[in-house]
Amino acid sequence: MPIEGEPITWVIDNQTIEIKYPKKLYWKDSGISKIELVEYYKNMADIMLPYFKNRPITLHYFPRGIDNSLQFYKRNVTHVPKDIVKLVSYKEKSQDKVISLPVIFSAVGLLYFAAKGVIEFHLWNSKYTSFEMPDIAVFDLDIDSISNFKQVVKVALIINNYLNELNLVSFCKTTGGTGLHVYVPINPIYNHQQVRDWVRFVGEELSGKYPDLITTKSIGRKTHISNKVTIDYLQNTISRTMISPYSVRGYKNATVSTPLLWDELKNNDFLPEDFNLKTIPKRLAEIGDVFKGVLTVKQELPV
Repeated sequence: MPIEGEPITWVIDNQTIEIKYPKKLYWKDSGISKIELVEYYKNMADIMLPYFKNRPITLHYFPRGIDNSLQFYKRNVTHVPKDIVKLVSYKEKSQDKVISLPVIFSAVGLLYFAAKGVIEFHLWNSKYTSFEMPDIAVFDLDIDSISNFKQVVKVALIINNYLNELNLVSFCKTTGGTGLHVYVPINPIYNHQQVRDWVRFVGEELSGKYPDLITTKSIGRKTHISNKVTIDYLQNTISRTMISPYSVRGYKNATVSTPLLWDELKNNDFLPEDFNLKTIPKRLAEIGDVFKGVLTVKQELPV
């Protein structure tokens, strides 16, 4: 038998999913195989799919694992079974061409891509039913080193306190890397420019109050340029994507983008690597999905 294992076939909702090379180590240092990744997504499908509803997805493939240089993003998808994945047309303004964006609506669709080497699922801030109108405003927080992660936590709390004063509810999750995302669910009545300008306004106001801690500046494409925490307001741009809640990352230890309680941030005694493919199922069993308010809360921005 090949060292990476014979193909495995699953039948889910009368659809067949074939998993080739199931024993291939996707995370060699952690000993985590491809089949463990696919099984994670199988177990997480019911939790994750509500966040995918009607949202275009960008797929990040690591077909030979995270230690191999072969990895790529894909958002223009053409050859997929239409009864498994919905494809929606979108005209890219930058390149003046129409592409087909995948929208996953079932566990079969999620596992179809995971079985083909997708580790990360990145979501739009708007739905395909209204590309121009986001229903999430995002504060994307990052820093240049994980050793400064506690500063990112501090900034997330500052943002949450600021939003509370505006009677706005927000939700926080790890990126799986060195950053945090603060989500503000909104009514889809603003365009991306309005949302982006508002996030930028808040970021600049807070950077004025905490100049040694917060910045909104960037150099070229690099957004985290110093030991300050960067608020990347440009993520609130049409077709930009954010890592899905509970998506595994192609990082060391198979970290997961994990929703947090604000009290956990106040305690400030965790690191992103604490939340990974192996620990998330137990966490969900203990505290449930603390991010689901993003799906139901709708608010208006003081724009």
